[in-house]
Amino acid sequence: MPVIVTHSLKGGVGTTFTAAHIAMALSEAGADVTVLTTAKRDTMPLHFGLQPAMTLPSLFAPAEDAVLVAGIDLRSLPSAPEDNDFVPALRDLGFLETGQDKVMVLDVPSAEFAFARRVIPHASASVCVLNAAPDVLALMPQVLDEASPEAIAATSFVINALDETRRLSRHSSAFIRELVGQRLLGRIRLDESVPEAIAMLQPLAKYAPTSAALADAKAVGTALVPALETPGRPWVARGSAPSSSSSRAA
Repeated sequence: MPVIVTHSLKGGVGTTFTAAHIAMALSEAGADVTVLTTAKRDTMPLHFGLQPAMTLPSLFAPAEDAVLVAGIDLRSLPSAPEDNDFVPALRDLGFLETGQDKVMVLDVPSAEFAFARRVIPHASASVCVLNAAPDVLALMPQVLDEASPEAIAATSFVINALDETRRLSRHSSAFIRELVGQRLLGRIRLDESVPEAIAMLQPLAKYAPTSAALADAKAVGTALVPALETPGRPWVARGSAPSSSSSRAA
């Protein structure tokens, strides 16, 4: 049961959106997916078309309490960052193994970066979500300096909400690509359909099936399928990062 950790340098960059759509893409690829959010104020249900007042069951709740959307099991555990036994608990539940039989996408808030670091060495993939904004760029050198070479080498990056009509956004994206190289897993275009779908309490795939952001997010999730065979060895995509002219993941 592989674990994919999604995290970010700061809040508001779309980590939960990205985690939800990675889960959907892996499910479409045939994986049995559980999404676990550790946020104390959780917006994960919104990306699955659920009511904002929906309370997700604990990771340890019985199967009959499960909230299932399109076969994806949605769970919540806000206490996980303070629980030193969280990783052993994952192992006891049968996670941290290979294959598609059971996959966890773990959504970690930006404020819990230390928790993400603690889980990443046991995960199959580490996905850091960014946006092409100056405040995020300002944090990157500090974060890259603080991370161990092993940890940062095993981290894949996704640029979310990229507005290619804006010069600053394009230049910032190019800078990120130069900085992280082949660890850039993909880019998700800014798309007004994303907040509209949330406002309509519908999954993006139902509200706007031709959404550019949906296509890009699905491509990111599909790219992670090989990571399901590498538990405890965080995986990154190999080869050149996609360019604006050669990839629709922008």
